[in-house]
Amino acid sequence: MESYKEHPSESPSVPEEGRRPTGGTDGRPAKPDPEVAPRPKRRYLTVAYKLKVLDTLASLREQGSGEIGAYLRKEGLYYSSISTWQKQRDQGLLTSSRNGGRNNDSDGVVKENKQLRRKLARLEEKLAKTEMIVDLQKKLSAILDMEPPSAARSDDE
Repeated sequence: MESYKEHPSESPSVPEEGRRPTGGTDGRPAKPDPEVAPRPKRRYLTVAYKLKVLDTLASLREQGSGEIGAYLRKEGLYYSSISTWQKQRDQGLLTSSRNGGRNNDSDGVVKENKQLRRKLARLEEKLAKTEMIVDLQKKLSAILDMEPPSAARSDDE
């Protein structure tokens, strides 16, 4: 058998049969980079941008060229977001004012309205319980053949 011989055309770092050397590098770093990549920041879209996109989509629809999908891919948007924005715009929540279409007075009114609705729901539950107790008392007095409490008081006076 013939031992390994180096040919003048081959470099000494290339071993036989194309295997990699055990101690050398092949262009990659020997150890992975220990530094953690920063987490990408969430993209917050402004109201002005959303309105601009809605206007652009409206013009693309009028042209009828079928470029809506390409535009959404280019902008990195989903059609579900667009439909949500359209609903918000139709409800008046998506306006170009600085605070999203709401003024401070309406925020206070909305908050008070929610509080009053919660209070009303609690009171309606309490009223239903009270009416149930009164009905139960009436049925119990009818079963026991007792006089109603109001009739007993009128006889005592």
